[in-house]
Amino acid sequence: MDVEHSALKEEVQQCLRQCRHGFFLRRVKNGKIGSPARVWIQDDKHFCYHSQGLWALFPVKHKSVEIHELFEVRTGFSTDNLHYAATKRSFREVASEAVCFSVIFTRKAFLHKSVDFVADSSKICNTFFVALEYLINTKKKERLFFDEKRWIVEKFREADTDKSGKLCFRELWKLLKELNLGLNEHYAKALFMDADTNKTLAGSGDNLLDEDEFANFFTRLTKRTDLEEILRIHSSSHEHTFTLGDLRRFLITEQQFPYIDEVKARTILETFETGKQEGQHHKLMGPIGFRQLLQSEYGKVIKPGHERVFQDMNHPLNHYFINSSHNTYITGMQLAGGATVEGYIKALKRGVRLLELDVFDGDHGLPCITHKRSLIAAITLRDALTAIERYAFKASPYPVILTIENHAGLTQQKVMARIFKEILGERLYIRPTDAATRPLPSPNSLKHKFILRGRKLQNESSRDNLSRGSEKKESDEELDVDYSQLISIPFVKLSTNIYEDMQKHPVDGSCSLSEGKVDSIFNSSLPIAAYTATRLVKSYPSGLRQDSSNLEPMTSWICGIQCVAMNMQTSGKSLDLNTAMFRINGNCGYVLKPDFLLKGIDPRSPEALLSYPMRLSVRIISGQYLPKPNPSEDIVDPYVTVETFGIPDDGRRYDSRTISNNGYRDPFKVIFV
Repeated sequence: MDVEHSALKEEVQQCLRQCRHGFFLRRVKNGKIGSPARVWIQDDKHFCYHSQGLWALFPVKHKSVEIHELFEVRTGFSTDNLHYAATKRSFREVASEAVCFSVIFTRKAFLHKSVDFVADSSKICNTFFVALEYLINTKKKERLFFDEKRWIVEKFREADTDKSGKLCFRELWKLLKELNLGLNEHYAKALFMDADTNKTLAGSGDNLLDEDEFANFFTRLTKRTDLEEILRIHSSSHEHTFTLGDLRRFLITEQQFPYIDEVKARTILETFETGKQEGQHHKLMGPIGFRQLLQSEYGKVIKPGHERVFQDMNHPLNHYFINSSHNTYITGMQLAGGATVEGYIKALKRGVRLLELDVFDGDHGLPCITHKRSLIAAITLRDALTAIERYAFKASPYPVILTIENHAGLTQQKVMARIFKEILGERLYIRPTDAATRPLPSPNSLKHKFILRGRKLQNESSRDNLSRGSEKKESDEELDVDYSQLISIPFVKLSTNIYEDMQKHPVDGSCSLSEGKVDSIFNSSLPIAAYTATRLVKSYPSGLRQDSSNLEPMTSWICGIQCVAMNMQTSGKSLDLNTAMFRINGNCGYVLKPDFLLKGIDPRSPEALLSYPMRLSVRIISGQYLPKPNPSEDIVDPYVTVETFGIPDDGRRYDSRTISNNGYRDPFKVIFV
């Protein structure tokens, strides 16, 4: 294994060396292949290429993109641009999938941009893929685990504008203001002079700090008395240090990490407490190491173990809340723009398990995906499914539900059926003949499977019979038998008599409820929790939300509705709540519903309120590294808001006091109950 790891590491380093030198590649733009131009990686920090304007009169521009702005690198025909180019025979004659790769940039909100290249050989293509994938993954790991030492070094080098390897006070003072410190300049100057142990002078006579002196300055500047107090409280000696035993006890009892033995505790101590300790027989953890510990996974708010799959995954699908998207193919507004495979790819990579495909008759007899009564440009069903199949199980092995809004005619429905079977193959779950009377399968039993949800013929020996309770108004539309047989979760329609629906609807039937319908049911006495205890239900945003804003998901979850369809491209409180809900259980896209909802009990009922009481106490100690409001140059006056979401009786919001002129180290010291 060590030999294999060493060989892999050497391959990565060789690819990086070659990419630093660069290769001449041809860029694909608007479906056309450009002229060869150098593409390279600079200092392992920037991806560099050349961009030609729309008109030949404009000069070629040099573009440099920081690695942390790259979302991913892909090989083959994996973007809308390359899909479009590959429809042309002239393109395929000179560029096979083996020599194409795409670099995906992160843009604001949900939007991504791809830059697509054709290499002279598959070897060059793979070289860029290996190098960029390594650098992108490294940056992602750095974002997940805050390394204060690395961060300090980066800030030092950013502030070192003349690249001398040293900072004068003017450069340092500018950095301190950028970092949101409301320090007294005389105090900062005194710390600066004290940290200058080498007494290095610039040609102008100014004192200078090197990298090590700057680190010492920063350590003294960020002294945290609040954390020292926590150390003292949990220290067996009541000092501002932890012994190995203190650290292990703190992690087990206070942080609730159950599996910390002495060996693990020693590894943690060595990782975070790197300072020299003269005269100490046994190494101790001091304030600096303790601060770094709390900035790591050992200081996260999420309960230890809940970031991996910890729930029973053998319940029927309808027993879980399911991470779901609305109009997944749209990455902008609802009425204009373009359908894109990028919407599906990003949704799947963030753990979404229910996708929506609005299928219409397309050109040349090929079904396409677009938005009804809009100016959305279409993509082919084949391109969308190819992307979905490729990325479906990158983030989670559990089943992907494809909701098919079928607007195609009989002829192209036959083509749809063929495409689904061709691309998804044996991973396409086919409903058993007695499914209408049996609970839905479990996520575990459907790992790496696709499930089609949509309108289905009640009697598939007939082409003219629509599924009972179809939620489509165009009930006279026909369904192709071959296509219908692929639908494993049939649409049904919810009436005002839910008790009757529970008797009539197939057990594996699924209805969709608009945002307005959910609000109406929520404010009524209808037994929706009893229905969702046995059936899969999806809710979706109001049609008036043409700005792609989101419905408030908590109302649906309180009703037991499993699939709350979100516009994943639109950030805000609603999407934040959805992200928080599915952050637990390994971000696998399935979260087991609370026990009372599994039993069909409304969480607002007296039975639930009396049976499941809970008291929550949150203590806000302090904050650090708070960003400045952009583009203001002012020092922030921060405060903390704690808000709980749930049934109306549980909704609370608390605001801490405001700390004036300090966004860097803020002692709030407040308890909310």
